[in-house]
Amino acid sequence: MDFGKIGGVLHKYFDTDYIDIKRDVAGTLREIYSNIPCHVAYSSVDNPDPTSVDTKPIIQSITIHLENYVDIQNNDFIIAKKIGSDGSLIATYSGRCGNPVVSQGRKKVLMQMSGTQAENPTPLPPKSPAIITVEYFCNDSAILDSEKQEAQIGIAFDLTAPVIEGYKVAECYIDGIKQESATAHIDNVLMSGHTIRFVYAVSDVPEFFRFLVNGLYTKDSGSLAKGYHLYKKVDIENIEINGNEYTITSDNVELTHADNGKLLTVTEGAEMLLIPSNVFVSVKKIVKREKGKVTFTATAFEPTEKQKDAYICGWYD
Repeated sequence: MDFGKIGGVLHKYFDTDYIDIKRDVAGTLREIYSNIPCHVAYSSVDNPDPTSVDTKPIIQSITIHLENYVDIQNNDFIIAKKIGSDGSLIATYSGRCGNPVVSQGRKKVLMQMSGTQAENPTPLPPKSPAIITVEYFCNDSAILDSEKQEAQIGIAFDLTAPVIEGYKVAECYIDGIKQESATAHIDNVLMSGHTIRFVYAVSDVPEFFRFLVNGLYTKDSGSLAKGYHLYKKVDIENIEINGNEYTITSDNVELTHADNGKLLTVTEGAEMLLIPSNVFVSVKKIVKREKGKVTFTATAFEPTEKQKDAYICGWYD
């Protein structure tokens, strides 16, 4: 039979076992391959006395079927790992093999048994992963596209809700069940996978600001543009609000714009957008600068249409 035409099919459906291959190199047994997919077939067994219920047939030799690319040679030491239908290791065998028999798309070797409990087999590769679908919602509407993550079946999985500008995480649901905290934790990942939904609420209190700049800038796509844009994310350490007046403490930043060279710092007249409340303010007074911090007062103003449409430059963050 020309296995070259169906070798890929045989590999996909029959090579569910694994072998490690070791070779004598300068008097030392060295591992050449580990966890090579193959098919382990029992070639011959002895025939003990059938009247003795305590005596079981003993496997004497094993035939290993595998793909042609594997460099297996006469007298290589083989550790064969037989895998059950659930993906678990059910038996290991070890011994020396003979010369491989090669066909168009497959090869096979006969291995003479030297033990049924192989020493130090390489751990099996991870099982096929489960798929975890992660959703991001606010008021029953998606605020980000859902994502797919892989997780190993049978172990724990943890995921922390990402920070999304203008929102704060409020709740977490796993497979429709509300969790005690906003952090996702799955004790035992199932083969069928899971769905994690993070529910966010709109945050009203400003958490950071961006400088409002007019000039050359780089879009997130990498292309250059010119006009109003919101540059850099500066965290707000403390804020007090009194109507349209704000008293803000932040890092005393001094930034040089990467594209237009403008010096951006918290100084009187500087304009910025408070996020997530999306309020445009102008700095009125510097209260103090000390220990790398600046406290200043700012007043809200009504932006022009072009200022309202200012591009948010995540590129520089």
